[in-house]
Amino acid sequence: MKKKIAFIVQRYGLEVNGGAEYHCRVVAEKLKDLYDIEILTSCAKGYVTWENEYPEGITNINGIAVHRFPVDRLRGQREFRSLGRKIITKRKPYQKLLRFFGLLDLYEKAIPEDVIKRDEMKWIDLQGPFLTKLINYLKQNNTQYDALIFFTYLYYPTIYGVKVAPEKSILIPTAHDEPAIYMRIFKELFNIPAAILYNTISEKKFVNRLTGNTGVYSDVVGVGIEKPKGNYELNVETLSKTGDNYLLYIGRVDIAKGCKMLIEYFLQYKAAINKQVKLVLAGEVFIKIPGNDDIVSLGFVDEDVKIALLANAKALVIPSLYESLSLVTLESMAYGIPVIANEKCEVLKDHIENSHSGFLFNSYESFKPALDAVLNPDFDITAIIANGKKYVAENYTWDVTIQKYKDAIAYVSRH
Repeated sequence: MKKKIAFIVQRYGLEVNGGAEYHCRVVAEKLKDLYDIEILTSCAKGYVTWENEYPEGITNINGIAVHRFPVDRLRGQREFRSLGRKIITKRKPYQKLLRFFGLLDLYEKAIPEDVIKRDEMKWIDLQGPFLTKLINYLKQNNTQYDALIFFTYLYYPTIYGVKVAPEKSILIPTAHDEPAIYMRIFKELFNIPAAILYNTISEKKFVNRLTGNTGVYSDVVGVGIEKPKGNYELNVETLSKTGDNYLLYIGRVDIAKGCKMLIEYFLQYKAAINKQVKLVLAGEVFIKIPGNDDIVSLGFVDEDVKIALLANAKALVIPSLYESLSLVTLESMAYGIPVIANEKCEVLKDHIENSHSGFLFNSYESFKPALDAVLNPDFDITAIIANGKKYVAENYTWDVTIQKYKDAIAYVSRH
């Protein structure tokens, strides 16, 4: 009989636009022939308010049972942001400085424990998605599962869910150096589950240093990347709404993902350099995009469209400061497309420096030469293409990934 595994994630669906959520789906689909997989998730499609858009109950997506629970209350942005400014934004710079000098523990002890815990738990509840029915379901039914796999450290289902049956819980944290992770509640969280599977070595080192959780079983897993099998009959000019060369961004079009900076840099480049190139944005939009013929916003696109766009781009641009793996970066490398990435993101920097398959920027002055190179018809990208494909083939294969998941599941289900 197959072991029964529950994947717990804040959102799930073919239309869901998010790195961790997509990560969860591809792993679940790769493991479904080995285990009896069930997804426990919300009825929300978007993450801003967590509005219930999917019907409650059990559905089937690509051969996997998806059990959806309603979000009890929408996220109130004003209260959430106000509390966030109080406990995160103002505290983080001091925390980083104190941690540098080894004084963070003394600083934390100076603040009353009950005050911190009260505010942080309230922030978690406001952050959402507030899923009391999902947590109650786990409390009543966790014995039927051999392992519980939680995706993303940041949200309510993980914070409360990991505590239900920690001895059989596996956390996929997708963590990075962002303000929220310095909250005391997360130092506790990273020491609770029986196992943690990190995406990268840099993520593991960062979490170990911040939380002291070196005693928890862990491995660096990531995902397997295959060269996408796209629909090559799709008309890329129609899809991209341009017949010109284009740079491509894939993901949430959001300030937090660096998209405002990307747009500003691109328009500055266009104003200075007379080249026929457009910026194509593929993803759900959360910012106001300037009305400019050289910027094409497509909104959310399905997998075939994404692959067709990627295969024909001059480069993929990833301006984000915060990534724990960046699946689309690895897909781009596997597809032989150069990547232009934000040097201030440690994970992206590692990918580019270790693969030699792209460019890094930390300002407009370093962004411009990267664009000059990929848009130069005489620039030889043969080595970049070969290096990217080699990097993915050697480091991100499904055989290795699946075996590491099997090892972790065997570890937590040994009782």
